[in-house]
Amino acid sequence: MAVTKIWAIHDSLSRVTDYCSNPEKTRMTDLEQVLMYASDAEKTREVGEESFAVTGINCKAETAAQEMAAVQQRFGKEGGNVAYHAYQSFKPGEVTAERCHRIGVELARRLWGNEYQVLVATHFNTGTYHNHFVINAVNMWTGRKLEAKFGVYYRMREASDQICRECGLSVVEDPQPHKTPRAIYFAEKNGEPTNWNLMREVLDEGLSIASNYSELRQILKKKGYFLDYDPRHKYVTIRSLNAKKPVRTHRLGDEYTKEAMAERMEQNEDVPEARRAFYALTEHNAYWYRREHEPKPEYFRFRAFYREALRATTIELVFRCLAIILGFAPIEKEVYRKPLSPECREACRRLDRYTAEITLSSQEKFQDRADVERFISTTETEISELTQAREKVRNQQKSCKDPTHMTELRIQCTHLTQGLVQLRKRRKTAKWILEDYAKARELIGCEYRSRVLNDPYLTDKEKQTLRGEAVPQKDYER
Repeated sequence: MAVTKIWAIHDSLSRVTDYCSNPEKTRMTDLEQVLMYASDAEKTREVGEESFAVTGINCKAETAAQEMAAVQQRFGKEGGNVAYHAYQSFKPGEVTAERCHRIGVELARRLWGNEYQVLVATHFNTGTYHNHFVINAVNMWTGRKLEAKFGVYYRMREASDQICRECGLSVVEDPQPHKTPRAIYFAEKNGEPTNWNLMREVLDEGLSIASNYSELRQILKKKGYFLDYDPRHKYVTIRSLNAKKPVRTHRLGDEYTKEAMAERMEQNEDVPEARRAFYALTEHNAYWYRREHEPKPEYFRFRAFYREALRATTIELVFRCLAIILGFAPIEKEVYRKPLSPECREACRRLDRYTAEITLSSQEKFQDRADVERFISTTETEISELTQAREKVRNQQKSCKDPTHMTELRIQCTHLTQGLVQLRKRRKTAKWILEDYAKARELIGCEYRSRVLNDPYLTDKEKQTLRGEAVPQKDYER
């Protein structure tokens, strides 16, 4: 069984730089980088062998980059999509290294062998054998560019399946489209908090102590989720408190179907530990809890903070409130609280970005968007001045023959480069602030509504009133 994919490689000298063994830190094009990656010795060498599984079609493997670049120069097609990168991955244990590479070469010959230059490399670094293809985007006879639209991908998949059938290998008979965005896919793979990961986590917690759907609904409500269950409906859906569109639980995995969840909850009916855990989690909802547990002073301080956070108008205050809500800044000394709403917990995945925004907004005391725009304009002027100064220093280095003076010029150039790096980071962070300001206010609102919903000292009528107000005008004392 082989799976395939193909995507374009764009040329950008200013964006891609290789810092390999070259002491001059040679800049490389995207084409050269993808060719270097495909023919990397550490990935193409079989364990215990010295041979390399790299083959060039219509070009030599050793000089593939130069030959592809020569074809592009001859037809004046050096911009845009300079190459296409594709892969063909096999099921673990289904093929040997030699057979994998032979199939890859045959696939490249059938698809592009008559018109395009192709480098085929077989990798073993991921634990499964897979082929990488680097296809020159320019036809070596006509100069026409290859357009890798859906038709090219489907032809590649069909040709790969045909070769696998001819070799007696398995084939994916009913391929399903992959709808998960690339960033979300790798975030879930790395265990980072995403919308679906958080849903699975809260469902697993609820299913471990609930004995029926009514109890599961109570548990999820405490966690900021609404569960829609109706015996007459085919599916069970879940959504966060602030979301408008629910998700069918069976899309989270086979263990979250309606029948599978009911079976898991039935096992908790006779488990005393599960019963005790359920009542401990939901006792705050009981009417007697307010009578037997008086609120502590911290309760009023935190409730006042979440109420006032919605009224924050300046950029500096909004991001300071966000820092407290996301749990990495305390309201008072050593008093940290983790976010309750799913939206804020998912936002913790971008903690580095929010931290940079919070730091910059606090340093510069941003009041509104105009302040941020002025900061960006000023920073760009400083970047332009430093760039010109560094260019002058580099020009002096070209004609300098005194070793002592050359050392001073290099130190000066290094300082200017470091200053440019810092200014560019601050400019980038300021642009993030303009993008994320509305999102930050939205996250504050999500956390406020989740806190109100789970407040044990508010009645249902008070909760409904406070949740319905964009900015609460009244405080309820207890």
